[in-house]
Amino acid sequence: MSLTKSAWRRRLAAGATGAAMLASAACSAANQGAIGSSAPAGPASKGGTLVVGQTTEAEPGSFLKTSFGNILWEYAVLETLTLIDTKTGQPKGVLAKSWTLAPDGKSLDIKLRDDVTFHSGRKLTVADVIFAIQQVQDPKVGAANQSIAAQISDMKATGDYELALTFKQPLPNVFDLFETMPIPNKDAYADYASGTKVDGTGRFEWKSWTPGGKLQLSKYAKYRDAQNTHLDNIEINLIKDPTAMVAAIRSGRVQYGVGLAGLDARSLSQQPGFALVSSGGAAIPLGFDVTKPPFDNKAVRQAIHYAIDRDRIVQQVEGGQAQATNLPWRTSTIGYDAAQTKQYTYQPDKAKQMLAAAGVKAGTSFDVTMLNTPEATGVFQIVKNNLAAVGLNAKPVIATADYDAKVSSKNMGTPAFLMMNSNGLSPASAVVSRPELQADENVSHFKSPEYTRLVKAVTSASTTPDQQKALHDYSAYFADEAFVLPLITRPTLTVRSNALNDLAPTQMGFLDISRAWLSK
Repeated sequence: MSLTKSAWRRRLAAGATGAAMLASAACSAANQGAIGSSAPAGPASKGGTLVVGQTTEAEPGSFLKTSFGNILWEYAVLETLTLIDTKTGQPKGVLAKSWTLAPDGKSLDIKLRDDVTFHSGRKLTVADVIFAIQQVQDPKVGAANQSIAAQISDMKATGDYELALTFKQPLPNVFDLFETMPIPNKDAYADYASGTKVDGTGRFEWKSWTPGGKLQLSKYAKYRDAQNTHLDNIEINLIKDPTAMVAAIRSGRVQYGVGLAGLDARSLSQQPGFALVSSGGAAIPLGFDVTKPPFDNKAVRQAIHYAIDRDRIVQQVEGGQAQATNLPWRTSTIGYDAAQTKQYTYQPDKAKQMLAAAGVKAGTSFDVTMLNTPEATGVFQIVKNNLAAVGLNAKPVIATADYDAKVSSKNMGTPAFLMMNSNGLSPASAVVSRPELQADENVSHFKSPEYTRLVKAVTSASTTPDQQKALHDYSAYFADEAFVLPLITRPTLTVRSNALNDLAPTQMGFLDISRAWLSK
């Protein structure tokens, strides 16, 4: 899964707990409490229109790619089989009523709710779920978590509302797939791309969309528990200019803003009447093409680890709202080891000594591909200054519209590259989806039998102890080889008016506004 700026926008995701969830998935979602059917906490005002602003255009034809422009409307109009509870890390049923995992972990039986209708009035059936999985499996669609869906070897309807899935191997990250796979009406799917009609099962209907302007949603009166839908309408406005977005929020013209720069979001949230919303998150790594000198030398790559002042990036670029790290995992990840994340500390003198011992001459220059965003520019400037202090000259190459193509082709065009990826996927999903972590073909062109073995161990671990050991072993090898240098991980920040209540950030980083309400 490529999450380098626009790819990050398309493939936003934020952490699941893989095998531990699968182990508990054999219990009924009904017993766990289904998301979408529980009553909101406390009194909620009824009615009104929520007006929001976002900096990225909606992409209704890309809902399976989890485009950033869909972050607000997707979970209001469409629904998934399950969502991961952000407090417990366990999957909860949405369209799925219950599920049972086979003892060997190679098959999963799913029962759907039988009271779900699309906005067109047609009832949801297993055929729609099978259709959705088939679309995700198709590489041409470019869906999020296609590599996970590819491990589903057989799908069989055992009833109108019952489905049997067979896996090629134990699939501890299947709920990562479900989280990013909204279920469409298979008969209306062809209409989604134009945006004239998006037929979903969610609390809100897609009413109208003006590309470059606004998207309007209205309450679906026949939703299965419509009494818990509080808003009458949601209006999503495209506001590309960051200054205009801040002004719109300050003036009260919009009650919620998505896509602000991190510093703008934090500054605005500190003013009376506003609050910061944290969801999802990203990892920013520095990668190297290990086929190109001097980065074909592991000692050089390790030296650069010691040369970078990650804490300075956290404070000066992220305003303290980030974590310096040597590894790409969130702290909530099963098997996360805080000691491993601090293996390389800021030691420029040691970096100099290692570079000299490796025969790297002072003044050695190399190009670094990077995105043209304020965050990437800020991170690169600190990295550039840190490297200059140890005798290396990093020169920026600003990526434009071809950046995603470079990532997809695994040819970044320069010996070093600064990336941005989601750090939300479980390790079992990340190591087969993120372009810098994949074993067979990664952007660093790094490969070894040992790395392939460790990746396989992470993806096949089916118990918590096995998952902890697999991740620890993988992380130790990953840090030692240093073909990718994680710099920081940080959450995605948005700003809401205090009048907006009951936003529900999902574990994968989307924002469920379907049960939000406005204070009178």
